[in-house]
Amino acid sequence: MAVPEMTEDDAQPLEATAPVVLGIPLLLSDVYLLTAESEGRVAVPGLTVLLDESGLAVGKPDGAVAATVAWADVTRLVASGRIRTPAGSPGVVVQAVTTSRSHRFVVPTDDPLGLEREITQLADSVVTRRTRRRVGKRRLSGVLIGALTVVIVAGIALAVLVGIGTVKF
Repeated sequence: MAVPEMTEDDAQPLEATAPVVLGIPLLLSDVYLLTAESEGRVAVPGLTVLLDESGLAVGKPDGAVAATVAWADVTRLVASGRIRTPAGSPGVVVQAVTTSRSHRFVVPTDDPLGLEREITQLADSVVTRRTRRRVGKRRLSGVLIGALTVVIVAGIALAVLVGIGTVKF
């Protein structure tokens, strides 16, 4: 099956299927997957992408679930640019990055700015907040380790001073 070539930053307005925006969950329909093997030059059409409380789910044209990615595995979610779909409609590239892969989708929409805003808000509320919590916990752990190190070094220094007779109790 030959897929028409996509063109980036084409600004001519055309009719397109708008995503169903429900806040969270966010259901995106008529989505194209940009395949990694083709470096994004081949697009698999007719997919749905559901972004909900648990993560991201990709649905096949027949309704079956093709793949799921939990939010815990997503390190970044962005609307990374505008592009024309193979069908000629305006679209937005949505990218979900995990530690092992990057999943890029072209979502047809007649409101690219609105979709970009929705993706940014969703990323802020789910991915960024989770990352901030992890960084905060690491910082606290680092502070505790630093404090324990100071206490241990001070204890060793005091023991040495007592041992050589400089400090007497």
